[in-house]
Amino acid sequence: MALFVPHASLAKMLGATEVHSEAETVGDLLQEVRSRVSPEEWKQASRATVLLNGRNIYSLKGLRTRLRPPDEGWMVVPAAGG
Repeated sequence: MALFVPHASLAKMLGATEVHSEAETVGDLLQEVRSRVSPEEWKQASRATVLLNGRNIYSLKGLRTRLRPPDEGWMVVPAAGG
């Protein structure tokens, strides 16, 4: 089972700070999360970077990256400042 930790605003939309999933791939996991919020909420929430075990999924196999226990996915919003 994989653990997914959404960023703060998505967690608020989901009503949960963690999602445990039996999804086979990162894409399946994100689709599972997406199905729990409205299309408008997802459009806003999906503007984030997805990390799997601390690595950007696009340095792996992107949405096709396979999940295995105890994988941990995070959705983080990039921030800039100066």
